[in-house]
Amino acid sequence: MMISASTGVYGIVGNPIEHSLSPILQNALAKEMNIDMSYMAFHVKENIKEATDGAYLLGIRGLNVTIPFKKDMLTIVKDIDERAKKIGAVNTLLKTEEGYKGYNTDILGLKYSIENNGLSIKDKNVILLGAGGAAKSALYLAVEEKAKSVTVINRNVDRANELKKEVCDTFKYISVIALDELKQNISLLEYDDYFVFQTTDVGMYPNVDKCIIEIDEFYRKCDCGIDLIYTPFETKFIKNMRNADKKCINGLDMLILQGVASFEIWNNVKVNKNIIQKVRLLLVEKLRERMK
Repeated sequence: MMISASTGVYGIVGNPIEHSLSPILQNALAKEMNIDMSYMAFHVKENIKEATDGAYLLGIRGLNVTIPFKKDMLTIVKDIDERAKKIGAVNTLLKTEEGYKGYNTDILGLKYSIENNGLSIKDKNVILLGAGGAAKSALYLAVEEKAKSVTVINRNVDRANELKKEVCDTFKYISVIALDELKQNISLLEYDDYFVFQTTDVGMYPNVDKCIIEIDEFYRKCDCGIDLIYTPFETKFIKNMRNADKKCINGLDMLILQGVASFEIWNNVKVNKNIIQKVRLLLVEKLRERMK
């Protein structure tokens, strides 16, 4: 599709940004849906408010926001979706007459990726490995989906307790375990049916031989899970889960589906499964090229 003066301009802001797959994803969606839009990456090192204000004045219709600016957007947007307000992070901006409105589609991408793979966290005991931004989305999803309990496992216990404190008023069944303590005493995990979210970057390419936890008994206590890493497609964590005969998916579907959710917000459309699968195959091809 030829770019013209009427082409809608969209993009992603972050630091770093060169690795982002979002331009490939969003431009492929636009082509498949026959929507006149162009999406690009904007490397913003600092002054994110000034950059966002400038984008609005330039008429950029929508933005994705990635590390490290998702929290900053809470005080920059003119309006905010309730889910994004609750999570405390914004990853999608929609241009309105008053200014940008903020949304969080990370949690939607996570929700849909779990559902589309035939998994569920309703009434499950949940483990969060990690306590960063991705763990926060997973925690709020666990609350929304009515998980039975959540156990946050992290090297930094203070950070895990901060995460617990943020939602303790709405969900009481959250416990915290230090990673080193767990490695010494797996019996600290009292259940045998955990849905586990691996939210850290341990095992990400090129450090593919790394895994946050190597104890066999841990995997026997898990029922199924998701590793939010998608490079490589099969991390050592996923291999350990599958060696224990447990189902575990990677983070590629979350990446795709959070992007699809942003695309749908911007264009007021619904993307069908056939188009999503076509775009997924394209991203898999690009990722394989990168990892050669």
